[in-house]
Amino acid sequence: MKLYDRKEIGAILKKAAENSSSDDAGAVMGLSIDELRQLASDVGIDPEQIARAVAEIEGDSRRRERKFWGGPFSFHSQVLVEGEIGAGQWEEMLIAIRDFFRSKGEVTTRESVYEWSSPWGTTNTAQVTALKDSGKTKINVRWNGPLTAVPFYIPVPLVAIASVFFASEFLELSAVPGVAFTLMATGLAFLVGRWALRKHLDKGLEKLQRMVTELDLIAGRKKPQAEVVLKETDAGRAQAEKKDPLLQIHERENHTEPDGGTTRRNHSGT
Repeated sequence: MKLYDRKEIGAILKKAAENSSSDDAGAVMGLSIDELRQLASDVGIDPEQIARAVAEIEGDSRRRERKFWGGPFSFHSQVLVEGEIGAGQWEEMLIAIRDFFRSKGEVTTRESVYEWSSPWGTTNTAQVTALKDSGKTKINVRWNGPLTAVPFYIPVPLVAIASVFFASEFLELSAVPGVAFTLMATGLAFLVGRWALRKHLDKGLEKLQRMVTELDLIAGRKKPQAEVVLKETDAGRAQAEKKDPLLQIHERENHTEPDGGTTRRNHSGT
């Protein structure tokens, strides 16, 4: 039996996916992160590399969206997970969220929604929500940081002022050479600042994508058995509270004694 190497496996899967899409144009084809990890494990690839690969691919798509000032300065990712997450899974997700943003943030918990948001007054805003609906959980991660660029471009006007002073006082350049020198120094400072900003954003957004992948993995795990039992117990208690009060009184009047006998209350007094 022939064995295919990783390069051939990738080419085969890519071709099969293309053929499958062409066979049924209306069909939606996709794999979850767990399925990708399982597929990687089956072909001898470290499953932990899947999260890194996802982050790199997402990073490449963001680089194509770069703006003149070095953006993008926002991030949005949405993940749909089978099953509704529980309180235990949300607590585990909070650990990853707080560790990434270095902030406890503000946490809101409602019946079907868990939410974490950055504290009020922060320059860069972030929000993570997990919405439970119809047996599924939709996770949304948003980040908006337009002021991230400010520290990287502060040196630009300072360099412009310093270059004017340097050109006139030390180099003793005339008007035209002095202006050219100032423009060159200012432009160089701008390019260096934009390059440093892009490096900073690429690294930060890649880490943010890894956090999204981690949240996806946490939400996709099965709930702890104790949490499932507790939920079933709460459901049973709620069901018991809905019983007919008269029926509950009747059950208390006709309860079974430890010796197997039945105690009945004599309402006639005899």
